[in-house]
Amino acid sequence: MIEKLPNLDYWKNYFLQNQSNLAKIDWSDNDLLSEEEIKCISASIAKFQLGEYSEGKKLIDFCDKYAQKHEDKTIKQITTLFIKEEQAHSYLLKRFMESNNIDTLKRDWTDNLFRSIRILSGYEMSITVLISAEIIALTYYDALSKATQSKLLKKICKKIIEEERNHVLYESMLLKSFNMQRIRLSQLVITFAHKCLFSCTVILVLIDHRAVLLKGGYKLYSFWSKNWEEFHKAFD
Repeated sequence: MIEKLPNLDYWKNYFLQNQSNLAKIDWSDNDLLSEEEIKCISASIAKFQLGEYSEGKKLIDFCDKYAQKHEDKTIKQITTLFIKEEQAHSYLLKRFMESNNIDTLKRDWTDNLFRSIRILSGYEMSITVLISAEIIALTYYDALSKATQSKLLKKICKKIIEEERNHVLYESMLLKSFNMQRIRLSQLVITFAHKCLFSCTVILVLIDHRAVLLKGGYKLYSFWSKNWEEFHKAFD
């Protein structure tokens, strides 16, 4: 059961200690993007900025029910801290965008799609959707960093990658613990379904963000293979 996981206190301490680092970026290197860079990344970064922000009310509700069922308050505390980190990523991207006159988005169909999946599902499915997006974000932000000469944007991407990698480790621990409680056949079905969701998400990002990915040195196959490499790191 999740309340018996030995690493839960470790993750609570990580998120608590990282609170002071959430907005810690040196903004003195705010060299403005070129017109070519803005044309390439503006629509893409706006979609990721929107995706990074969520009040997380539904996730907290799902987590609260799970925490009550298993008499575990730690996981709810971690979830609240996790949401704050995601919001901090959104804030960093938004501040950078504003400094370069890049408009933010209020809605996007891909963001609406994944939020709907999370809302209509439960706690485990919400975590599955989140980790799929965050694994892909590791490669996306690497591409974004390489697609620009902006030292500030490179710093922001590096910080987000470091924190998202920890999010992936935490979420993979949760999903592994859920799966371990099932019979073998159920484990195989759930794993297959997760891989299907992940594959579809990779394809959507390839289509929607291809300009940034190409500028960042990724082609179709290299982006696909890099994401599956990160997926297997998380779950193998």
